[in-house]
Amino acid sequence: MFWIMSLSLVFAQDDLSTQTTTDVEQDVSDVSTSEPVAKQEKQDSTEQSPRDAQQAMIDHSIVLNEISNNNAKDALKASSILRKELSCPQRIPLTKDLAMIWVHRGYAEQMLGKDERVQRAWEQAFAIDAAVQMDPEILKGLPELEQENLLNHFEQVRRLVEGQGILDPNIPDNKGEAKIFVNGRSLSSGQGVKAGEHLAQIVCPNDGLQSIWTTFEEPQEWFSMCPSGVEVSDAPAEEDFFGGGLFGDSTEDTAEYYNPEPTCNSGRSMSFSSIAMPSLNLPDLDSTVLLTMGSGVGLVLAGTGTYYGWVVPAFDNVLDARTRVETESITKSEAADISKSFNVARYTTLGLLATGTALTGYGTVLTVQNVSVQPTWTPSWIGINGQF
Repeated sequence: MFWIMSLSLVFAQDDLSTQTTTDVEQDVSDVSTSEPVAKQEKQDSTEQSPRDAQQAMIDHSIVLNEISNNNAKDALKASSILRKELSCPQRIPLTKDLAMIWVHRGYAEQMLGKDERVQRAWEQAFAIDAAVQMDPEILKGLPELEQENLLNHFEQVRRLVEGQGILDPNIPDNKGEAKIFVNGRSLSSGQGVKAGEHLAQIVCPNDGLQSIWTTFEEPQEWFSMCPSGVEVSDAPAEEDFFGGGLFGDSTEDTAEYYNPEPTCNSGRSMSFSSIAMPSLNLPDLDSTVLLTMGSGVGLVLAGTGTYYGWVVPAFDNVLDARTRVETESITKSEAADISKSFNVARYTTLGLLATGTALTGYGTVLTVQNVSVQPTWTPSWIGINGQF
């Protein structure tokens, strides 16, 4: 019987050690293909006007096509690739187009019934653009009642974000000849952003456009993003009383800013895998998976505790009783009570371990079902894309 309990303990511990899944995204660079791609991009940029190139910078058509075909998971994969293409952008994107990545992603998550992920995606969209609207391309294919429910949910998340606090992106008072943009909008000192992931960009006087993705949870060192630095005068900067408001609603034309070879590595930049974003999140389990795995682990730990705290002492009493039987110093009633106590401890422990192991295993299966990994290629990278 102890062999059975020991086997259950070992199995439970092995299951514990393998239950955690990790969102691993590995970029595999291909030097032999990087130069032709760069040349092609430069060639394309000369064939388009700056404004047309900026408007074509983020192409939502593939994501929308997958959504229209009810392929939610493929839409999420396409969305991840679209976001990856912006890891080191050569231009300043249009704010609405940038936010629309997460509007589409939220709807794809809703198609899968992932309510928590829907909210996180739309919160990210509103953090980028507080005025972004639901894409009409999605609405036109839905029944009237479903449109109404979708818009109500969308606006509920908007109001939730509006009620959140403001983060300071640490815009310098004196920027010299540099220009600073967050999510495609010009920002000045004193303007803020909502919590989330943000595209921070600076047009350096000598180095052109440079970019990083950040959450602004730590003070941003803007001038360190410029390899050649930024010269600022001692004269106080003029206040712009007619500027972009709290969140930088400037309508400045940013199409002219273009850098074919941005650095994207200077300053307090964040690696793509470490950014807290909905599109490529680390193990992002819904409440059902978390509850299942949490309950399973708790029961396994409880079973381990009852084994050492209850079963082992009860068995010691059984051994002691066997010795007393030989000396005839124990009654049948006492022997029955000792035997009953041991059996209760044994079966309770086995039940905890078996149930905990089953729940933990089921939670692991649910997690694995949400994972898919595939090789992907874009004009800016070659590697493996994971969707959780």
